[in-house]
Amino acid sequence: MREGQLTFFGGVGKSGGVQVLYGKGNQGLLFDFGVEHSSLLFPKQLTLYEPVGATPGRELRQFLLGGMTAPLLQLYDPEQIKVLDTQKVREVWGDREFPSYEQLSLFIGHMHTDHNAVLPYAKPDLAVYMNHDSYSLYRGMVAGGHSPDTAARIQACGDLSVVDFGEFTMQIVEMDHNATGAAGILIDDGVHKIAYTGDWRHHGKHPEKIERFIRLCREQRVDLLITEGTRLAADPSAEVSRQMTEDELLAGYSNIVKESEGLVYLQMSPRDLERMADMIALAKDNGREIVMEASHALIWHNANREGLRILEGHPALDAAIRVIDATVTSSMSMPYKTISLEELAERKNQYVYFFKFPDLAHMIELETLGGLQGRSHFIQSDYSVKLDHPDLTKYLKTFGMTGHSLCNGGHAHPEAIADMIAGIAPKSVITLHSRHPRSQHTRGIYAYHPEKGETVTVSSILASATHAGNRP
Repeated sequence: MREGQLTFFGGVGKSGGVQVLYGKGNQGLLFDFGVEHSSLLFPKQLTLYEPVGATPGRELRQFLLGGMTAPLLQLYDPEQIKVLDTQKVREVWGDREFPSYEQLSLFIGHMHTDHNAVLPYAKPDLAVYMNHDSYSLYRGMVAGGHSPDTAARIQACGDLSVVDFGEFTMQIVEMDHNATGAAGILIDDGVHKIAYTGDWRHHGKHPEKIERFIRLCREQRVDLLITEGTRLAADPSAEVSRQMTEDELLAGYSNIVKESEGLVYLQMSPRDLERMADMIALAKDNGREIVMEASHALIWHNANREGLRILEGHPALDAAIRVIDATVTSSMSMPYKTISLEELAERKNQYVYFFKFPDLAHMIELETLGGLQGRSHFIQSDYSVKLDHPDLTKYLKTFGMTGHSLCNGGHAHPEAIADMIAGIAPKSVITLHSRHPRSQHTRGIYAYHPEKGETVTVSSILASATHAGNRP
């Protein structure tokens, strides 16, 4: 029986775009399915400002020919690759031979584009596994126009559920990240055990989930840990700043809402639905009503309609939502009442506006009409467009608004990664999703550094670890 092996298609020496294939016997599992941030193209999404995106209708061709996604054609919708020169795809990868498996499945850890961008182009009925709340968020993203839908067969799995592929099992373990439903996996093939964290942080809303992951890995005696290392610096001795905790961030937000005399503009990622819920509830606590742009409102409504387990019983679920009518398109079925910019301008001090960067022009009306000019506040909270963006800076200056940055990021501090490695004590560790993986302090654990396109058996990685440990 062929032994377990790993092939690295993405996330090697880069930020984002992790695509790793684990296979044994006739079964293969790919995790994740995104595109690296530094690729030739980045998938278009509504929260980014003028990204260099693929040509509509030709996305999959360009991802494959650009070496941005795994050259395993059985993963993809045959209608989208039927006229593709497959030999050219092979040449992009140096004509390498890659492992072939009778059955291929896919795991997606969370709903950020650098981890799920290729999902809309997956083969119909391809088995795709993800955590339950990730699936709920995905349905919201499709409804809100933030992602195309997929014909793949998604199976929403509960936290700690186990999928048996025959040759190996996969356990899904919820993590903490700034995308709702983020999860890692534990793979057990009867000989070796592999843990993959996905993206994670220890300073967020749920550090206890990270501590549980470490405990589970240690109890199961994980042999190989694969973790992200987004925040690693080029210089291993460089000090990396610590981020505020989620509680500190929410306290800062609450104070701004309480003290603001005008409108509060809130620019945050609608993929962090737990933060959105907390900010809705805190706005209500401070006497503010909620208004949203339409795509945010559709994500919120449809994700919750699918049943977000993390938000069961949350007070934000009872909040009345109004939607800016100028953001509603003819194709949208809006479940909330609308409000005009003129109406909002007259009642600025009564609302928090969940705002999207492309709607900057709304400020011209909102800050010119009505009263309270110069008394509005703008909060940027882990959104892709930062306060120092020249267009945003121009608007804030023009209308005399105060800008605030309330961010803590979704990625682990290097010391937190080192603590995880030490806590799990695997035989070897691989750091992906990082421009500087060799900067990671591994607390004496052997670090393996794969190359993009490399296939390696798990046993050979562990043998290298043993050999390194025996060196004088």
